[in-house]
Amino acid sequence: MTTDDPWAGARTAARDDVKAALARGARRCPACGHEQESSGRVCDACGADLTARYRKPPKWRTPVLVVAGLALFAAAAYPLVNLLRDDAEVHRERTAQRQAALKRAEIERITRDSKPVRAEGIPLPAGADPLAFRADQVADAEAKITADGQARAAAGTLDGDIKGTECSPYPRTAARRALEVDPEAQRARYDCVAYKSKFDAPEKAGEKRTGLFGFPYWLVIHYPTGDLVWCKVTPRAGEGGSSLASVPVPAPCREPAAAAE
Repeated sequence: MTTDDPWAGARTAARDDVKAALARGARRCPACGHEQESSGRVCDACGADLTARYRKPPKWRTPVLVVAGLALFAAAAYPLVNLLRDDAEVHRERTAQRQAALKRAEIERITRDSKPVRAEGIPLPAGADPLAFRADQVADAEAKITADGQARAAAGTLDGDIKGTECSPYPRTAARRALEVDPEAQRARYDCVAYKSKFDAPEKAGEKRTGLFGFPYWLVIHYPTGDLVWCKVTPRAGEGGSSLASVPVPAPCREPAAAAE
């Protein structure tokens, strides 16, 4: 009994397909057009070379194409770059103009807020002890600055509910401390805070201290007459901060001798 092997037929068909794929076809001579089946490199009819050859581009072609491409890109990009440069310059100019306008407005605001305010205080009574009476003059000035801060808050130029004011001799130097206990002193300057709230500050040398949240003022008192002059102060930004603008404290509040002018 003979049984046909199906796998043998498949293997035979596969070999035939491979042979057909690898078999050389007829080649045409590029010189004379003759077709031949042989695998030789030359034409049997005219002896011309049958190997296909491709001409390499000249060496100068790639650099020329690169340069030409860059030139075209530059020509197309130049108007865009100029447009972007012009837009950036306009933006810088407008930003600088806005900043200058804000700075001018801030200088005007600070100058207006720091304008010296003069008021009549409590004159030294005849025969009274100047040093003992000085505390009353300071308390009177504190009450008047509190009223000033409350008026500013009502007008919208100061943000806060002013509860009171505390003043202390300024600057904190030995000469200023000596002036505070000198009965012959005519004028002196004080650093005041119209405060919104108080808080417990860290102790210093075992002494309890109270801190104030509020707005600084500088005050000058003329002791014999009780005349007062004060200025609201806008401090400069501390280290690491920046202020849009700043103006010096007016002379009548900065220099006691100038308070009479």
